[in-house]
Amino acid sequence: MALIAVGIPPGIEAQGIGNPLVPVGRFRLEINPIFNFADYRFGERLEGGTLVQEEEALGFDFVDAAVGTRMFPTLEALEASLATAIGAPVTPSVIGVAGMVITENTVWVPIRLDVGVLEWLTVGGLVPLSQRGKEVAASFGDAGANMGLTPSGLAGDFLGALQVAQLDLTGRVQALCSAGPTSPECTAASDLVTESQEFQDALRDAYSSHGVFPLDGSQTGVALQSRLAALLAAHQSAGVTSFPIGIPLATATLSQDDYKGLVTTPGYGVGGFPLETWNSRWRLGDVELYANARLLESERSRDGAEPAPRIAYIFGAGALVRLGTGQTDHPDNFFDRGSGDGQTDIEMSVFGSVSGSRWGMRGDVRYGIQTSTLVLRRVAVPDQAFPGASTRDVVRWTPGSYMRIWVAPQFYINDELGLTLDVRRYSKGSDTYEPGPGGGTTGLDPNDLELETAQTALEVGGGVVYTTLRGVRGSPLEAWFIYRRAVSGSGGRTPKISHLEFGLRLFGGLWN
Repeated sequence: MALIAVGIPPGIEAQGIGNPLVPVGRFRLEINPIFNFADYRFGERLEGGTLVQEEEALGFDFVDAAVGTRMFPTLEALEASLATAIGAPVTPSVIGVAGMVITENTVWVPIRLDVGVLEWLTVGGLVPLSQRGKEVAASFGDAGANMGLTPSGLAGDFLGALQVAQLDLTGRVQALCSAGPTSPECTAASDLVTESQEFQDALRDAYSSHGVFPLDGSQTGVALQSRLAALLAAHQSAGVTSFPIGIPLATATLSQDDYKGLVTTPGYGVGGFPLETWNSRWRLGDVELYANARLLESERSRDGAEPAPRIAYIFGAGALVRLGTGQTDHPDNFFDRGSGDGQTDIEMSVFGSVSGSRWGMRGDVRYGIQTSTLVLRRVAVPDQAFPGASTRDVVRWTPGSYMRIWVAPQFYINDELGLTLDVRRYSKGSDTYEPGPGGGTTGLDPNDLELETAQTALEVGGGVVYTTLRGVRGSPLEAWFIYRRAVSGSGGRTPKISHLEFGLRLFGGLWN
């Protein structure tokens, strides 16, 4: 489950700077590498019942001054076992202090091919490739810990002694109850068998599957010793002398490697990827197929090196299908958001441009409906850093519909070289999750996955454009360099991304 960030559908970022249409019989090949960087997000959280919306570091959910059940929900089972063993509520588990710094680095390389099939119609396709990475610097300290490393060897001997005492007690009960089935001694010994078995089972669960146990001298450790002393006295009163006199408690706090091991060791309940810098291989994203149609156009004169001084404009509409060819994020990788959504999007758009001899304005509006698909997710609320492996479930995911508005004013220094602004606003509705076929086995509510999935982001940037299409000199090509950064946003997990974009368009003839 990717708990770091959700993002815009792969491919919608790479829209280029020029006319979506190509003359009939011609083709246009575009390569548009985009480098994305982020170490903050537009976060939101509840503090004292008040919603706080502010920028947060990407590692915010992995930072805690008292690491316990919020970061490791699997420790709730440990606390439940300890409470059963003690016979009373226990103090919250704290294993130490954790920090994390995360930087997201992603490279997208969309490769686009457009073909003019009619004077007014262009069809094309886009194949996006990506390499995604996270630089992860995790830190851990044992300050404030009341939990330490499970004393595994001593625990095994102790549990064995409890089992011996339980067998001795069972034999004692048989003797007492044979002599007097209704005697107080028989009743007390029978109740003690049930009580000590419950104590033994609870401790076996607590010792075996979490990697941590109450420290010697902690409040919970003292309560366990007191409970053991009470049971020891009860066993001795029943004539059983084999009951152990001391319970093994943790004596060593966790090191940073031990802390990381809680995440990666399958037996401890999480079974996630290592807390280390991670880089993917190059992966295919969600392939796009589309068509763009001209609805209105005012032709620009091209009878000389200088364009005519009148205003030219173009207006059109498009339709796109984004296929689910990308790879979704792995449920055991807490940092990746995949090379694609793995489902189909249907997108409609309108586009237009207006230009004079030394200026221009381009833009479009895109609206997309995203269809559902089955995915494997860890069902948890967003701030649970390391939900247990038992929360993995098949769910039906329907990403929210989205809209993007793009405006790019341009000023040309000469026929070939110009400056451009780049302003984009993106918004997306909340995702929906439902149990999928074969899912629903965790007993958890998949609606928890819907939290913080709605998004808005406003990005502003600018750059340099070069084109030979405005004049008559040189081979037809376009090139551009643009830097763009998110300046505002909302949603909780919306990354504050910086984009560095390069683009090159080459043109050629097919039958015209």
